[in-house]
Amino acid sequence: MCSYIVQTLTNTPGLTICYYFCNSQDSGNISQQILAIIVLQILRQHPEICTLIANEFVYRGVSCGIAQLRFLVPQLLEVVANSRIVVDGIDECSKENQKAILKELEAIYTGPTTRCKVLFSSRKEVHIYKKLSEQPQISLDGRQEVDWDISSFVKYKMTKLRTSDQDLLERIESILVEKANGKNSML
Repeated sequence: MCSYIVQTLTNTPGLTICYYFCNSQDSGNISQQILAIIVLQILRQHPEICTLIANEFVYRGVSCGIAQLRFLVPQLLEVVANSRIVVDGIDECSKENQKAILKELEAIYTGPTTRCKVLFSSRKEVHIYKKLSEQPQISLDGRQEVDWDISSFVKYKMTKLRTSDQDLLERIESILVEKANGKNSML
């Protein structure tokens, strides 16, 4: 679903779109990774502002750490016209990384001169929900499309299991789909 949103936004003229798909296998400073990806994606879409990076950082011999990214990202977002940042799967990150990501990106979308909007795609994790409860939200709970996506994902993963017991595979698939859809099932 989120990749469809990113694709649609990417095809919108005059819009700068940056995105990051979190992954449960991400490690290290995820906030720094997201900010670095935002910088790279902005530069790919607006190569004419590379001189800003060269003058502010490269020629001065400044390294690219989190402090520099905190300064640079809002500066780049002021230079580009309308921008959107999409972060998907923040719920797959550790609680510490969730807090850090939300804090870093909040500083961007609440800035005094920002024309950037940030879209988070996530399950309703307690911390995420509390932090973003005052922001506009769209809930996809109970949507047929979501159930279909979950079912497709489970079917794909089931093809990776090695067993000749087809009944066992069907039973496991049924249980996983029910669990993913929030229904309780007994093994």
